[in-house]
Amino acid sequence: MSEVRASRLDRPDPILATSVGPPRSEEATIFARGKRNRWVRILGVAFVMYLLAFVDRVNLSMAAPFVRDDLGLSPSGLGFANGLFFWGYIILQIPAGRLASTWSPKRVLLCLLLLWSSISLTTALVHTPLQLAINRFALGLSEGGVLTCTLVLIRNWFTRAERARANALFLLTFPIGPIIAGPISGLILTCSHWRLMFVIEAIPGILWSMVWWWAIADRPDDALWLPDNERADLMRKLAADVNEATETISGHWLSTLWHPSVLLLAVYNFLALMAEWGVNFWFPTVLKETGLPIGIVGLFASVPSVLGIVMMLSVAASSDRRRERKWHMIAATALAGVPLLALQFTGGGSWVTVICLSIAMGAFLGRFGPFWTLPGEVLPASVAGVGIGLINGFGNLGGAVGPYFFGVVKTHTGSFSLALAAGGASLLTSALIAMLIRTRQPAARG
Repeated sequence: MSEVRASRLDRPDPILATSVGPPRSEEATIFARGKRNRWVRILGVAFVMYLLAFVDRVNLSMAAPFVRDDLGLSPSGLGFANGLFFWGYIILQIPAGRLASTWSPKRVLLCLLLLWSSISLTTALVHTPLQLAINRFALGLSEGGVLTCTLVLIRNWFTRAERARANALFLLTFPIGPIIAGPISGLILTCSHWRLMFVIEAIPGILWSMVWWWAIADRPDDALWLPDNERADLMRKLAADVNEATETISGHWLSTLWHPSVLLLAVYNFLALMAEWGVNFWFPTVLKETGLPIGIVGLFASVPSVLGIVMMLSVAASSDRRRERKWHMIAATALAGVPLLALQFTGGGSWVTVICLSIAMGAFLGRFGPFWTLPGEVLPASVAGVGIGLINGFGNLGGAVGPYFFGVVKTHTGSFSLALAAGGASLLTSALIAMLIRTRQPAARG
């Protein structure tokens, strides 16, 4: 009898155990699961990293009036200095992509993160137009390999059946970035000096480098935080994907640069980004010239971003479900081009212009998931970073040309009508070029 009592006394009361013992809260459980979830850990940390890069890239445009006054810059002088960012951006695309593919995307991105954050911070110290020009070139140089290396990292972590969605989730920084960057920079400029804005917005990048080093692993086999059974299953699926590259690269890795699939994707991206950047840059001005008040223009400026988020997620989900990239990319690109051409036959009314440009800009973003998945599927892993670097670097030349081209057409014709039509033609031409890319459907897995 006493033994029975003793055993009952020794047994912890469930109510007391719950109230007195150290419970594992629901928040702690969610956090623990998040740490072991590669969709949250890899993509979440990478998303914040790229969002910080976006803020550091575009904050000069918010501070432009103050920078011009303090440095004595003309509008063309500020435009020249800002344009040097793109020329710096091109240089490290291929070297960074090669290092990410053969060494460590985690370490390359850590170096770039610290470098661009430090350079962005030093923008607060510029006092002459020459110093600003050098600073913007250096910022472009340090940010140049970020997208390329992150796409290599995603390729290391997500299977072919998941990759378009993973890329799209990471690249949601494109539509979400402007929504966040503008208000933050505007608030800081309202309360303080433009030089302090660059300091405040650079510090999070330096701090985030510590989170990056803790959270990111180059590959699943390096991730001790991943459950053993999940790690083994993921590594098995990724190993099976290795044999599904469409093309083979013989000789030196530099031969990737003139491989037909890489060249076609680079030309495609150049033509697409030329139209996209042209439309995006001049979008508020086009709406203003239809007679809409500036307050309404500001409201409508967010419509393409919202539509773009929907398009990115839906196109990527469809691409992964069917495990098909090329035709999803082509369809989204053509859908972006058609409204720009159709606008020429509508009379250019305010509402028609808003609808056509919003559809076009939303479809621009819709192409990104399957597009950035395609290079990693047509090229072997060892040279995928090199190919992505060329495609991204050459494409961004189109991004530099597009706004300038639209401005020249506007100056000579007095209207954006012809420029928008040329943008539509450029997108449709890029879709036709993409049809020449060789792909094959992977065998279905049981």
